[in-house]
Amino acid sequence: MNLGEFTVKLDDLLDCLLFALRLVSPVIAGHHHQVAYISQRLCERLGFDEEETFWITLAAALHDIGAVSLEESISDLRFETEYIHDHSLVGALFLEHFVPLNNIAPLLRHHHFCWHPEGNAAAQEVDVPAGSHIIHLADRVAVMINEHEEVLSQRHKILDYIKTKRGTLFHPQYVDALLEISGAEYFWLDIVSASASDVCERLFELKDVDLFEEELLSWTKFLSRIVDFRSPLNAKHSSGVAASASALARIARFSEQECHMMLMAGYVHDLGKLAIPTAILEKDGPLNEYERAVIKGHPYYTYRILQHVKEFGPMVQWAAFHHERLDGSGYPFRIPESRLPLGAQIMAVADIFTALHEERTYRPAMERKESLDIMYQMAKERAINGDLVQLLEQNYDQINHWRQVSQKKSMEEYAAMNPLFARKTERGLGGR
Repeated sequence: MNLGEFTVKLDDLLDCLLFALRLVSPVIAGHHHQVAYISQRLCERLGFDEEETFWITLAAALHDIGAVSLEESISDLRFETEYIHDHSLVGALFLEHFVPLNNIAPLLRHHHFCWHPEGNAAAQEVDVPAGSHIIHLADRVAVMINEHEEVLSQRHKILDYIKTKRGTLFHPQYVDALLEISGAEYFWLDIVSASASDVCERLFELKDVDLFEEELLSWTKFLSRIVDFRSPLNAKHSSGVAASASALARIARFSEQECHMMLMAGYVHDLGKLAIPTAILEKDGPLNEYERAVIKGHPYYTYRILQHVKEFGPMVQWAAFHHERLDGSGYPFRIPESRLPLGAQIMAVADIFTALHEERTYRPAMERKESLDIMYQMAKERAINGDLVQLLEQNYDQINHWRQVSQKKSMEEYAAMNPLFARKTERGLGGR
């Protein structure tokens, strides 16, 4: 893996992301496919060129990504409410930091803006991209479909509503295009069948992107924000693990390229926690047997998510094997020391080191002596590598410094979005 510049298939990156989103909410993932399908058909009917169609459809396939971190369900997205723009802003802020996709951030940011909001002159002055209006129309059509009823029996009611909002909620030309393409029954059957998901696969499979080292790093940071920002208790965890693991790898004489890989692996090591309810992650007290069983699945899902990007190479194992033990009793793969990569052993130490220095609902953050005592005991029990714990102790101040710097930066990023996340509590969303 050459970290200078390399080519990666865009559909691999999207498969990685869309697979992760399906873990969190299969319903929202299915909704994304439906909106992407409708958006693509609208773009084709309106005569958009291939490039414009591609980016608008891609934005449609990710348009509610901010709802994942806000833990909104599809029912929260069905109606125009005072909070409808929160997930749009979060999604846009996530994507702004990943250069290959940051041009669709404005499409996400404005996808709930109306064409001509009645009685809202200020909203009319916002420069809303055409793609946002297309996604808005496609989104409203998709959310009005009742999955428990036959779709063809619903189409006239849906179109009647859309027509009443022509020129107010929706761009009149786009409504006309929808009316033209929706006359055939197959259009509606495509929306609720596997054909909708096929749109993403066909459209993105031939698109390659050239990524530099910093862009690949920004991709892993982007993924980590989606999982970490679901909870203020976890908002800085992945960045702390990434910084600690990279610093420890450098001390262990890993190459510069490997240290960069370790940094990226640290950012995505807990990506599988997207499949874990926040109520379990934030539980105030010991987990019960069922909750422990659920938690043990997250490294498995990290592995399966990252496998979609072949260019990640060995960092997939470094990230996903961080709960394996040297004695082979770790989870979920039960890999013994003889087959456990040193990178994964470093990640395990970095993960524990970072977690012990973080405040939890059931205990305060630990200081140097207490954390090292625990880690040496774990090494004695052959849970983690004692030589790496010794290296950590010998270079404690340096590693802890980089952990603190990285986590401080993450909390600053989280704080910038915090008003949006804080409103989860007002709305009764989230794990608690």
